[in-house]
Amino acid sequence: MGRVKIAKKSTFIDMTAMSDVTVLLLTFFMLTSTFLSKEPTQVITPPSVSTEKVQETNYVQVLLSPEGKVWLSMNNDTSKNWSNEKMRAALLDKVSEIYNETHKNKISFTPEQKYAFSKIGTFGVPLNQMGAFLDLAGQQEGQTAMDKWMDGTDGNPNHTSGIPISWNKDEANPTEFQMWMKAMRQTDNENLAAAIKDGSGVAIKADQNTAFDVVHMVMDNLQTIHMNKFTLLTALKGEEE
Repeated sequence: MGRVKIAKKSTFIDMTAMSDVTVLLLTFFMLTSTFLSKEPTQVITPPSVSTEKVQETNYVQVLLSPEGKVWLSMNNDTSKNWSNEKMRAALLDKVSEIYNETHKNKISFTPEQKYAFSKIGTFGVPLNQMGAFLDLAGQQEGQTAMDKWMDGTDGNPNHTSGIPISWNKDEANPTEFQMWMKAMRQTDNENLAAAIKDGSGVAIKADQNTAFDVVHMVMDNLQTIHMNKFTLLTALKGEEE
């Protein structure tokens, strides 16, 4: 008896539709995701049970390392009027005005330096070194050199990492940290100014091993310039077993 031959069917699967869906999903996540800016130090925030999320725009972040160094970042709207680049350039002009009011050695910045500053996410060097720091942006491997300066690994003893801060109750003679915060409060971005005023626009992010005296000094500096409302960033505490 002869064997019945079974007709072979094609195993080809058309992947066109799946490829289209994959590309669409990838595009969606790229457009809706918020990318974290590079920070000069990695901090592990202390745990808490608070579930309130920090806003994604219109806030100032104060970053504290375990060693007590201070850096700042300014996050504005994504709109054209209040874009980060535009407002950072204006911030540099404003803080230099405040600095020059109390210092004999005046500072100023070139258009190239202002442009370089507008591209920085997190910043933190003394104002009298800011010009030299921003000049690195125009050099080969400039971004790497700037990162090493800020995180203190460039090996140059003349380069200071972190914004100068100290205990200070004299509002007429502010620390450089207070100067930066005053300049941010005077921003033309009315949304950021309103957020700073109501306390949602200032977030302190400290490592869980940062000494309390350092965090206390930052909060005291803010209160001296009448910025009495701010938030502390923490990690969500897991359930106890």
